[in-house]
This record gives sequence, structure tokens and C-alpha cells, in this order.
Amino acid sequence: MIRHVLILSAVIFMTATASVFTGSAVLHELDAEQLASIILGIRVPRVLFAIFIGAALAMSGAVFQIVLRNPMADSFTLGMANGAVLGSALVVVLALPFYLQPVLSILSGLAGLAIVLSAARRMDTQYRPETLIVTGVLLGAMLSGVLYILVLLQPDQTESIARYMFGSLSGASYDNVIITGALTAGAAFIIYKYGRQLDLLNLGDVRAFSLGIKTGHLRLLLLVTASIPPLVAISFSGIIALVGIIVPQMILYFRPLLFRPLMILSSLYGALYVLLIDTVGRTVLAPVQIPTGVMVMISAVPLFIFLMQRRVLTGRT
Repeated sequence: MIRHVLILSAVIFMTATASVFTGSAVLHELDAEQLASIILGIRVPRVLFAIFIGAALAMSGAVFQIVLRNPMADSFTLGMANGAVLGSALVVVLALPFYLQPVLSILSGLAGLAIVLSAARRMDTQYRPETLIVTGVLLGAMLSGVLYILVLLQPDQTESIARYMFGSLSGASYDNVIITGALTAGAAFIIYKYGRQLDLLNLGDVRAFSLGIKTGHLRLLLLVTASIPPLVAISFSGIIALVGIIVPQMILYFRPLLFRPLMILSSLYGALYVLLIDTVGRTVLAPVQIPTGVMVMISAVPLFIFLMQRRVLTGRT
């Protein structure tokens, strides 16, 4: 495990270094000021943000899937991502202060999660995966409709709102990096502390409760804790879907793991995945940059179908 983590960390570092020096600009033709502006002002924060948002999405997905007993649960399928994007779009449209963007995204994202869980509970007290996911996707579709209405009402803000709808890291800043990185690290510390309880919860509520786990309290705590980093990251970047499903489930497809090693590997592979996808998206058709969210969807859907065919996402063999 330690060797795996060290190798993966080295790969992330080398990929990040290569990404910083890869792009449409011909670096050797630039003067020192232009070079510093592109490397330190644009590419470094974008690379760091890609690493942190990938780690946040994959880590939260691993938590959601155990807490909700649903291999298809993540911020996108639960309607949270669309809620967070709507919150960010409202900040732009209403010209509210920048510091309200992550706050409103957290509140609207958690409100979306609460609506999905409440509605699914009314239809199915067992929270069956299909009920939960259908409810989340429907809520996400409704919130996307609200976003389209905002575009119609504020056509001068179309470009800004579209950026959130497609998911782009092009506007990444050091502020984004610091906030997302700090929240991801803090959430990871809390979640890691409850790793053993999550393993017991994965065995079923009855068994976990008999072993002294307060399942209701644990679920609420971990759902909120795991939600905050991806919601804040999405408030800066827009919707980046399916990372939280694909990364943990691909890891588990090759090897069953307890939660703590799963969380660590999910975070690292999630960081590498988004970093690679973002780098390809901004270079493959340079100078045109394909939004990261679009690139993730293009690459993740085939993997999603593969997992469905192998019955990984349906819990069947």
C-alpha cells in the first residue's frame, strides 16, 4: 500500500510538472515577464486546482457510496452539483460579493441533497439505489432548467453561466487552490478518523448498531463533511460529473479494500484523472480549450458503461 501511494504520488508530480510546461504558448519565444505570467499566474494554479478538485470529488464519492449503500452515488447523481452551480450562478447574476460564492454553493448543494434524500425516503424507505439516483438526476435536470432561465433573463451573463454548466478550470486562481485544498485536507482528516466505523457501516445498519455505531449520527456527519469540499470546488469550476463514481468503483473492481486505503487511493487517482483530462482538454485542440467537465464526461461514460456491463454498479456478479 505504501509503495503504491509513493509511486502514484510520484506520477502525479511528474504529470503536474509536464502539464505546467505544456500548452499552446511557445515558452522559449517569451520574455521572462510573459513566461512568469503564464507559468505562475495561469498554469500552476490550474494544475493545483485540478489535483485538489479531483481528490475532493473522488474522496466524497467513496464516502457517499458507503454511507448511502449506493455504488452510483456522487455529487452529480445526488443533485448536489447542480445545486452548487445554481448557487454560484446566482452570485454572478445578482452581482453579489465573491466571498458568498462558496457559501451559497454549499447551502444550495446541501439543500439539493436534503431534497433528494427526503423525496427518495417518501417513495422508498429502503433508499434503493435506483430510487435515489432517479430522484437526484430529476432534481439535477430541474435545476439545469432554472440555469437556462437565468441565461434567458441575463443574456449578458451567458458566458459566465455557461462556464459553470460545462465545468471549466480556466479561471483557477490561488484563492481557489487554497480554499479547496484546505477544505479537502480538513474533510479527509475527519473522514479518515471514522474509517473503521465506515467499514462497520458497510456491513449493514443492524450489525453496525450492534457494534456500538450510532448510524444516524454517523451518516449525517459524514454526508455533510464529504459534501463541503466538492461543493466549494464546483462553485469555482462548474459541474464536473462522474469522477466520484468512476474512480472508487474502478479501484474496487480490481481489488476489494477497507475504507481508509480506498479513500487514499481514490483521492490520488481522482487527482491524477482530473489533471490528465484537463491537460488533454486544453492542449488537444489548442488554442481552443475544451471544458474539463466536457472532457470528463467523454472519458467517463465508456468507463461507466464498462462498470455497468460488469455489474459493478448494480451490486450483482
